[in-house]
Amino acid sequence: IGVLIYRYRLNLAIVSIVGFVVLFALIIIGVKFPVKIWNAKVWTFILLIYAYFAAIIPVNILLQPRDYLSTAILFFGMIVGFIGLFLTHPVIKAPAFTGFITNKGPLFPMLMVIIACGAISGFHSLVSSGTTSKQLPSESVAQRIGYGAMLAESALSILALLSVSAGLTWVTYLSLMGEKGWIYTFGEGFGRITRPILRGLGSFVGMTMLNAFVLTTLDTATRITRYIGEELFKIKNRFLSTGIIVIFAGLLAGGVYRKIWPVFGASNQLVAAIALLIVSVYLANQKKNSLYTLLPSIFMFCVTITAVSYTHLTLPTTERV
Repeated sequence: IGVLIYRYRLNLAIVSIVGFVVLFALIIIGVKFPVKIWNAKVWTFILLIYAYFAAIIPVNILLQPRDYLSTAILFFGMIVGFIGLFLTHPVIKAPAFTGFITNKGPLFPMLMVIIACGAISGFHSLVSSGTTSKQLPSESVAQRIGYGAMLAESALSILALLSVSAGLTWVTYLSLMGEKGWIYTFGEGFGRITRPILRGLGSFVGMTMLNAFVLTTLDTATRITRYIGEELFKIKNRFLSTGIIVIFAGLLAGGVYRKIWPVFGASNQLVAAIALLIVSVYLANQKKNSLYTLLPSIFMFCVTITAVSYTHLTLPTTERV
């Protein structure tokens, strides 16, 4: 798609149809003839190689059209999912409240760092400045795209919540989360609410749309880390900078990431707080009201640092960061 649109200037609608047909054909072929590699290290290596090339190839050739196709899968799944909710009328089976104290700590402040991409996200601020801004036709559409993306993600979160809380029984949900993980759990719930439409393919479609959505963070995060690394360490060769990043990512993927993963949500929210603080300084310099960004920044700093401190004090010594 990237080559056909930007190099050969073909019609977007025609190229999109071709791309979608090829995409779904490959998905069907993948179901019929799956690549059976059970070694997680091999898949990790394959994904790291993909992330390397995705980070160095021009964004309009690979990353942008790949995200475009993934978005088609995502919107297809969301539309079918919401239609399925109206057709099946599932009843929410999850309890409204299970307790203020969880295995991760008290609901507040831990909820603010467990849900990393909620009402505020530092990663989103990096994406919007690192990749999104480079693809806008004009500055005037930034608000529509940025705010529209937040609304779409909110709709997706509602669908995901109803898929597991209404599509599954509470006992089934707890069992699947413990044995299979969150992607499989969502797929099972999505499959049940879309059964009138997709029949037996609902679970597969649910897991595919979620995987396509999650995969977008892989190449985007690698590219953004490349930008940050080049600015911090004055590296002008993108092949070298990306290689260093991928090597360190591979070392973390070997198991060390489990040591720092507990603070992923907290680091994300701290980046968001810093982004809000920078915006506040800019607004103040422009003689404009900055309280509506400064107050959330202060709130996120306080809550996140409190959550990190709690995690550090309550985790076993061997798991502390």
